[in-house]
Amino acid sequence: MLTRLPAATAVLSLLFFGPFSVAQTPSQTAPAQTPAAPATPPAVYVPTSLTPEPGLARTPDGRPDLQGAVWAANFFPVFESTPMSAALTVPEPEAKKMVEMMIAGFKKSVGPALELDPEAEDLLTNVDGLPLVRGERRTRMVVLPADGKVPMKPEVRKDISSSNPMSIGALDNPEQRPINERCLALNARPPMATPIAYVRFQFIQTPTHVVIHSEDGDESRIIPYASEHAAAITPNWLGDAIARWEGETLVVETIRAPRQGRIRGFNNFVVTPDSKVIERFTRLSNTELLYQFTVEDPALYTAPWLAEYSLYRADSRMFPGNCHGSNYSLPNILQGARVADAASARSVVEKK
Repeated sequence: MLTRLPAATAVLSLLFFGPFSVAQTPSQTAPAQTPAAPATPPAVYVPTSLTPEPGLARTPDGRPDLQGAVWAANFFPVFESTPMSAALTVPEPEAKKMVEMMIAGFKKSVGPALELDPEAEDLLTNVDGLPLVRGERRTRMVVLPADGKVPMKPEVRKDISSSNPMSIGALDNPEQRPINERCLALNARPPMATPIAYVRFQFIQTPTHVVIHSEDGDESRIIPYASEHAAAITPNWLGDAIARWEGETLVVETIRAPRQGRIRGFNNFVVTPDSKVIERFTRLSNTELLYQFTVEDPALYTAPWLAEYSLYRADSRMFPGNCHGSNYSLPNILQGARVADAASARSVVEKK
C-alpha cells in the first residue's frame, strides 16, 4: 500500500540497508603495550544445504510444487553486515539483543518521522526477529562475499552517493517521482529484497510458465520457461525474465531492468538494464522456501554477489494490494510543489 511510503517503507528500507555503527568512547590514556593479536581469519561462507525434506508435493510433471501456499517474510531487515556482528549466524539470545538495539537506535535517530505514518511503528517492532534460514538466525542477507558487503566499485558508490536517493528530488511532474511512489513496480521487482517485513508471495506453475504474484502492489511476474531471452520489444517495469529448473531449484534469470529505480536500498546496490539478476527458489520443507539471488554486472561490481533468506508458509491468505487506491502521497507532493511555486512567484512580484 502506498500509504506506507512516506514513513513506514522508508523506515524499513533504511533499517534494511543502512549500516549501523557502535559508538565507542576513546581511551583517555595511552594503552599498555601488549603483544599483537593474531590476525582474524577471513570469513568463510558455507553454502546453505539445498537438500529438501523427503515427501514434498510435486506437480504433475514431477517438479517441486511451490503452489498452494502463501509464502511470507516478516523478519527484521538487515541487508549487509554491521559492526554489531561479523558472524553470519548468531544464537537466539544474541539475535534478540541485536534487534532490540537496532530498533532503539533507529527510533532515537528518526524521532518524529515515525509519527508520519500509523503503520510505521507496527512494521518496525512486530517482526519475527532476524532472518531464519534452516533454523539459524542470520545477521544479514548478503552471504557472498563472505564479509557480508556488496563488492561495489568505489567510483560507482561515489556516483550513486552523490545522487542521494533520499532527497526529495524534482517535483515538477509525476514522471520524475520514484517508480514505487507511482505504483509502477514495488516488491515484485527482482531481486525481491525491499522491504522484507510483511511481504507475501504466491506461485502458479504451468508446463510453460511460472507466475510469481506479490501481495504488495498486487503485481504478477509471468515468466516463461526458456533457454534464451527474447529480443527486446517493449520495456517492462519488472525486467525481462526467463525460468528453468536446476534439480529441485527453480531458477529465474532477469535482464533489462528499467533505468528508473536503478538505485536499490538507498545506495547499497544498483540494478541497471545491463545487470543480470539470478534468483533461485528451493522448497526445503513443507513450511520453508529458500530464496537466493545473485547480481552480476562487471560495470558496477568487482565480482558477482549473493544474498539469501527464507520465506515461510503463512497461516493466512493474501490481501488485495491497494496502491493507487490510497495514493495520497503523489498528488500531495505535486500540489505542495505548486503551492511553493505560487509563493515564490508572489515573492518576486512583491519585491518589484
